[in-house]
Amino acid sequence: MSETLTVKKRETTGSRSSYALRRDGKCPLVLYGHNEPSVHLSVPYDQLSATLRHGAKLVQLTGDESGQAILHDMQWDTFGRYVLHVDLLRVDAGELVTVEIPVEAKGEAPGEVEGGIITWVNHSVEIEVTPAAIPEKLHVDLAGVNLGDTVTADAIFDLPEGSKLVTAAERVILNCVAPAAADADEEEDAAASGAEPELVGDKGEEADSE
Repeated sequence: MSETLTVKKRETTGSRSSYALRRDGKCPLVLYGHNEPSVHLSVPYDQLSATLRHGAKLVQLTGDESGQAILHDMQWDTFGRYVLHVDLLRVDAGELVTVEIPVEAKGEAPGEVEGGIITWVNHSVEIEVTPAAIPEKLHVDLAGVNLGDTVTADAIFDLPEGSKLVTAAERVILNCVAPAAADADEEEDAAASGAEPELVGDKGEEADSE
């Protein structure tokens, strides 16, 4: 799935310049890869928001740059509401790239009928795939999941043809556990998340690379 972003070259960089861009409704980007010089760009927030809303990983660039790129890394604000900065990686149609894809469940687990609760351990996996075949999401089937069962990454059933799972096959995606065990897991997760989470791809808002 590909979206179009109309990008414009930035004449200045740094935190003040990036702040001014955001105030004007634009997000700072950096395009790199293929042993070419990095290019500092901006894109209207409405285009970027639509791309993220549609779950697209692959984008087609128009404007001051052209070609295909993937959304490689994003820096969010502290509360995870606004994108502060995006790294774009140049790609060619036939090359393989490694991307992180969200995983969802399909169907109803027999273990839920037995009173169990589905608890998620990991919500995404990494795969190696051509840009054109990057999926919006991947799935595991709950049809054979009973109380006490664990579903691992190798249970994903809809990897695109020619792609490869990069995440370890034994990585746990979800469990079907008794309610008491689910409550204990939630308490443990809450305790572990007491500290403020680190920003994804954080470059620091003061970074000159913006």
